Amino acid sequence: MASYDALFEPFKLTDEVTLPNRLVIAPMTTWSGNLNGTVSDQELAYYKRRAALAGLFISGCIAVSPTGLAFDHQFIAYDDAVLPRLKRLAEAMKSGGSKAILQIQHGGSEAEPKFVLFNQTLSASAVPSFSNPEVIPEEMTEEQIETVVHEFGIAARQAIRAGFDGVEIHGANHYLIQQFVSAYFNRRTDKWGGPLENRLRFSFAVLDEVQSVVRKYADKSFIVGYRFSPEEVHRDSGYTVEDTTHLVDGLIDRGVNYVHVSQNNIQSVPTGQKGNNETIVHLLADHIGKRVPLIAVGGIHQPEEAAAGLRDGADLVALGREAIMEPDWTAKVRAGETGSIRVTLDPGSQNELVVPDRLWKIITQRNGWFPVD
Repeated sequence: MASYDALFEPFKLTDEVTLPNRLVIAPMTTWSGNLNGTVSDQELAYYKRRAALAGLFISGCIAVSPTGLAFDHQFIAYDDAVLPRLKRLAEAMKSGGSKAILQIQHGGSEAEPKFVLFNQTLSASAVPSFSNPEVIPEEMTEEQIETVVHEFGIAARQAIRAGFDGVEIHGANHYLIQQFVSAYFNRRTDKWGGPLENRLRFSFAVLDEVQSVVRKYADKSFIVGYRFSPEEVHRDSGYTVEDTTHLVDGLIDRGVNYVHVSQNNIQSVPTGQKGNNETIVHLLADHIGKRVPLIAVGGIHQPEEAAAGLRDGADLVALGREAIMEPDWTAKVRAGETGSIRVTLDPGSQNELVVPDRLWKIITQRNGWFPVD
């Protein structure tokens, strides 16, 4: 039987925080919040069911602004009335020994017009949405940019008040922060656009604001992470893995506690790469050189795939869809019962897996997203 001891080694995330293992639960949207933007009972049960799976547990993304809700039934950070339920979410996520991280996000042009303030989405420039080209955002003014930066800080403050162990800034998956980084979506000619240095300014402004709030209201054990998509090959522009190394350097210089590379497959290589099969994770790990921890995610189902991610240079490996299909993954690996790990979704297992109704409907019907029996 293969040994996966490396997955269960304690890991020093920061000077103040040591995780019990190298496993992370990746942020996964549930589409299951209450209509007032609070965390629902079904969500609390879902998170508690998975609380013993990893050493670091990252929530689905919470909306930092009424201008940025990305989907229906998303929970929100910008109303103090949501705090009691956020506290219960933090407690549920920590109930199995994990550190609980609240992922904070603004949808930008990926937001849904019918859910946002005045039914008008915002972005770096008035470029049609990636997922819905019929949606054209309004180019943000300087004041609107500064407001959203401040709203990220408010969300961090809410996380601290609710008892979370940290926040993760969502700079991936075509949402607002990535839209500023992208040369395709960001056509601005002011200090927020143009050359890469300017396009990274929004990312750094958000991190600086969050760090300022953390220094004021939290102790040194509070974690601040940043998630990014490593490349964006969108038509004839976007950004590359090389561009991302400059983003990472700036995040490290500003004191980020970890970086989290978002991919569908942890073994992905850069688009157009020729001459070798070096993965994006390996390239980033080499560049980072252990200056901060690197979390890698993407298509991990079996422990060997997770262990391979560590061998490739990641410090921590995250389970996404697998954490939904198999909340007992860690217990089974520890017990040597890898043959019983579920890697497909049984349509009759919702109650056992404790998955909210709306999330269950989506993952059992969306063609190709989850492998359904």
